[in-house]
Amino acid sequence: FHRSITLQSLTVFSLIAVFAADHAQGGDDGCTPFSCGHLRDILPPFRQRGDPLECGVEAYELGCTTSKATIHINTGTYYVTAINYTGFYFWVTDPNFNTGSSCPLPLWNHVPYLVHDGIFDSDSPAFYDLSIQSNYRACFANCSRAVTNKSAYKPVACQSANNSHVYVWVSDYGSCMVEDLEPYCGYLGTIPFDCGNSSDWLQNASYADMTQFISKGFTVQFPVDTNAWEGSVSKTINLCRNNTISYFKEQISDASILLVCLHDSN
Repeated sequence: FHRSITLQSLTVFSLIAVFAADHAQGGDDGCTPFSCGHLRDILPPFRQRGDPLECGVEAYELGCTTSKATIHINTGTYYVTAINYTGFYFWVTDPNFNTGSSCPLPLWNHVPYLVHDGIFDSDSPAFYDLSIQSNYRACFANCSRAVTNKSAYKPVACQSANNSHVYVWVSDYGSCMVEDLEPYCGYLGTIPFDCGNSSDWLQNASYADMTQFISKGFTVQFPVDTNAWEGSVSKTINLCRNNTISYFKEQISDASILLVCLHDSN
């Protein structure tokens, strides 16, 4: 009797595994890998406009042109430059921070989500979507007089004038802190960046140095389990489990479950 239950359990979970793998790869549900801009073989959680609702996650819908893939994050639209499925993140750049300009600044109202923040997935409330991975922010301010008592403030000379002094400093708190803003300065804008393993240079980095890092963009995570910030393995298991259970419920009919129950009673 117990052996029968065990065999049935293994059979059911084998079916779940098959369904999950089929779902992840597109399978028969129409969620086939797609191309967008320069990116190829794109998989969930990404989707493209017009895909069936069960394909990918709505927050990760891409806009596609012949050369660019874009995604909307909070108040702005960003270029998607690369996707890392192993690390569960993707790279984006801000098209409004024009490094082709001699003196670029971020838009004041172009703000992505905070680190370990994002939007709740309405279909899976334990998950955040579009959470920024990097803690680093370049913070810009316009001051009515020169700032002489803060070494962290780096001048943006190309944007400054007699009564207008523009500065940039780096925050590693995931946002620009009010207490870092001098009382005679006004906030101009902020933009995330990822400096990899080169954080030691930040204390002495100039505006020109920062623009080089900003131009490389920053990383955004796949749907994040809010109950497991520290465990990427736990995050993966929970995401797979939730998707598998959902898909299992959709694919296995009541009649199929009834057959298992009837077999068990025998």
